[in-house]
Amino acid sequence: MTDPAQLISSGQRRKWIHVTTGVTLIVLSVALTVGWLLLGAEGGTSSGAGWRWIVYSLGTVLFLLLTAGLVLIVLLLLREVRLNERQSNFVSAVTHELKTPVASLKLYLDTLQMRQLSAEQQREFYRTMGRDIDRLNTTINNVLNAAMYTDRPVVDPQPLDFAKLVQRAIELTASRFQLEPGVIRYAGPESLTLKGDAPGLETAVLNLLDNAVKYSRETVDVAVDLALEGAHARLRISDRGVGMSRPHLSFVFNRFYRIGSEVRRSRTGTGLGLYIVKSVVRGHRGTVSADSPGLDRGTTFTLTLPGVVEELAVNHG
Repeated sequence: MTDPAQLISSGQRRKWIHVTTGVTLIVLSVALTVGWLLLGAEGGTSSGAGWRWIVYSLGTVLFLLLTAGLVLIVLLLLREVRLNERQSNFVSAVTHELKTPVASLKLYLDTLQMRQLSAEQQREFYRTMGRDIDRLNTTINNVLNAAMYTDRPVVDPQPLDFAKLVQRAIELTASRFQLEPGVIRYAGPESLTLKGDAPGLETAVLNLLDNAVKYSRETVDVAVDLALEGAHARLRISDRGVGMSRPHLSFVFNRFYRIGSEVRRSRTGTGLGLYIVKSVVRGHRGTVSADSPGLDRGTTFTLTLPGVVEELAVNHG
């Protein structure tokens, strides 16, 4: 169960950054004012010449620190404005992700109650309702996982077969999106054991696969490559989808961030999937990165994890 303290920890940190910076600037302002007053009180006496130079030097340093602090405050305010914009987009996205399947479920249930349908029509309705429930479940899980995995290191990693975990995630993704066999291609060992948190890693891999399928063009073509690099497992997931421009690459793992208004309109999502991936990977002391040649040229996500125990070198794909 999610610890409520995790839900507010990041907000508390931001608050203390602002408070600390503000108090520091006030102290510097007071010190600078007092220094100038002391300098003025000394007048032009020769006995105070040495003291004046000390006050001049200290005042210059304090003035520079004060200027730097004001610049920092402006940067923090700009960051908060951008975060508030992303949070607003997140609220709109979550509202849409919750209301749309609920409205669809209500419509199908009302139709089933009010009309006589054939067995085939009923089965189709139930399949559609099942997909709506899966969509609701995905949205709720993303919100909960974003809180659960934020700043949470893995304290008791257990041995797990990462290769089997990746292959299972591929099967789940293909089933969820009703993809043809071979659309998501796996290349790598049959077995690769490392130490980690199995639910968290499965969540991360599912989010990467979900992202690759969701941002593909009409034809889904996803390549999944798992390899051993020293004592690290390297997972690379590549798609031939919408891609992204280089400025976006630095922000895609930020919370609530989603690329392009056109993409946001045409693809469902909350902007939390890749943030969850980053949080899980950091909790395992690993790294994750994104690379894209440009718009409409696909994207590749590379994930590396330490703690490999053993590998059974039987490849397929």
